[in-house]
Amino acid sequence: MAEFRPDLGSTPPTTARAGGPVWHPAPRPLSARSPLVLIVDDDDVASFVIQHTLRAAGIQTASADGAAAALALVRSRRPDLILLDIRLPDGSGFDVCRHLQDNPIGSQVPVLFISGVQDVATKIQAFDAGGVDYITKPVSPAEVTARVCTHLRLKRAYEQLAALQADRIQRLAHAQEALMAAPQSVPGVSFAVTRRQVHQAGGDFYDVIAIGQDIVDFVVADAAGHDLASTYWTAALKTLLLEYATPTNAPRAILLQINDALCRILPEGVYFTLLYARLNRRTRRLTTVNAGHPPAVIVPADGGPRVISQEGDVVGAFSDAVFGTAVVDVVPGDRLLAFTDGLIEADGPREAGMARLVAAAPPARALPLSDFVERIVAETLGAAVATDDIVVLGADL
Repeated sequence: MAEFRPDLGSTPPTTARAGGPVWHPAPRPLSARSPLVLIVDDDDVASFVIQHTLRAAGIQTASADGAAAALALVRSRRPDLILLDIRLPDGSGFDVCRHLQDNPIGSQVPVLFISGVQDVATKIQAFDAGGVDYITKPVSPAEVTARVCTHLRLKRAYEQLAALQADRIQRLAHAQEALMAAPQSVPGVSFAVTRRQVHQAGGDFYDVIAIGQDIVDFVVADAAGHDLASTYWTAALKTLLLEYATPTNAPRAILLQINDALCRILPEGVYFTLLYARLNRRTRRLTTVNAGHPPAVIVPADGGPRVISQEGDVVGAFSDAVFGTAVVDVVPGDRLLAFTDGLIEADGPREAGMARLVAAAPPARALPLSDFVERIVAETLGAAVATDDIVVLGADL
């Protein structure tokens, strides 16, 4: 038996036989929406019978008599289903199936094995390789048609479900994005945000709230967990911010009220880390309250960055939570950096990520605000691939 070297990136053979695909023109035009079934079998009689049967049912077919030709056709034609013999002239059908499972091009294509081997051990091996069904030879045309149609319907149902779920996630992501203030939506406040979502929707959240003529609140939060459920809790947080973020409530009082409300509604194991920063432009003071979140960083026009280190409990987990508070003086030209932990934990310990961020801030300070934020993200991440959602907010103070 010839050595089988699977390669979905190879050029499809054009020879009529000797491992090449064999094309049989359909007896009548078929709709472009008609599914395509690839038959991989070096038994010409069995292949002809299956093709004739499926075409009579309105299903398009293509055929290959070897492993290499089959993989080439998968790449070029993207079949909806594969009928695959186990014993091929240039390899094993099991190897073909395993290779398909490991390749994004073929992993979504159901494979039905067809073979004259009827022992249980071989059938189990076929399913272990990734097959979804097993048809024994000599084939019954009616049985082949029934099984193929069943699996095509299942495949279409899975695709429709996946499309529906993707649409729902996209709508959820759009709804979540609508909860967060766009830079142009807060007059008189200069800020920029970079968001990188591992999923389309997630638990990282920010807000910018102008609550008075000279008072602006900046919020960056991160919900525990990174599944879609965390997205719903960010909506609850936004609602509470709208209720409690007022000039008469100090930042610490706002977090205490939000914590009290969230402790009543969040399920066990769900909570937020949160940084709340209030800028009073009249007094030139920035008040920060930290709830288990990475620290705020002040980047002055001249001089080194200031890391506002604070301790505090998370929000929504403890009814008697304590939140650290700090008040710092700022001058025009200073910039605020607030971010979620995905930025500083993408490549090793948090301390190393913070060190990279602090080192990147002074050289980037001369850039426009949006470019400044992007540079901070790029320099802090380096070559690391983020595995957690990231929100970075920069604001001119």
